[in-house]
Amino acid sequence: MTTPLPTDAAGAVDVRADDELSWLLALDPAVLAVLGGVVLLLLLVATVVGWVVVRRIRRNPLVARARELGVQGATAVAARRLPPGPRRTAAELQLDIGRARERLRRQVSTAQAAGAHLGDVPGLLPSLEAEGTRLEQLLRQRALAPATTDRSDLEADARRYLDMLADVCAAVLEAEQAVPAPGQVGADVADAVSALRAHTTAYRELTSPPGLPPLPSPSPSPEPSRRDPAQG
Repeated sequence: MTTPLPTDAAGAVDVRADDELSWLLALDPAVLAVLGGVVLLLLLVATVVGWVVVRRIRRNPLVARARELGVQGATAVAARRLPPGPRRTAAELQLDIGRARERLRRQVSTAQAAGAHLGDVPGLLPSLEAEGTRLEQLLRQRALAPATTDRSDLEADARRYLDMLADVCAAVLEAEQAVPAPGQVGADVADAVSALRAHTTAYRELTSPPGLPPLPSPSPSPEPSRRDPAQG
């Protein structure tokens, strides 16, 4: 005995839905596997692209700078609200370190743009940045902790780091000031050319063979006196 097809509206919807999915059920299993692989590959590519975009955004200098400014602003507000004591001192030192690091970056960039010779200072910047980040994190933890349990001499380390950055900034500034001005280069070149020509002239005078003195011109011989025949 055959079951009659439903004639109500719900049954009609079910029949239409089965008709729309019938093409998918009629596909070959190999085709379904290929379609599933393509969909999985697209999802994987989208995930990788999203991860790369997020990573680049996090590493963007502007984003890092904005994050650093936000942290400094929050620390400044906390430093003003904290009562005098170790916590407030830690917050103030954290602000000083952040400003000193920014000053050093700006000073090095300006000196490099001017063509100054900075020696090994650019190569030391990563280690200085890492040490500054470490000290800032420790100072932030001490400033936010309600009860200080860290007995290390963090304040002395922070002040030594600030003195070191000030010394590096002063050395970089001296190197930048030693770069000759654009107008001074022409004068230095002219002086060097004049000195070279003077040296060449003096060298030629010293190495050239001495000239022979000119021979004296022969003096005219006196003519013999002639006797007058009338007096003979």
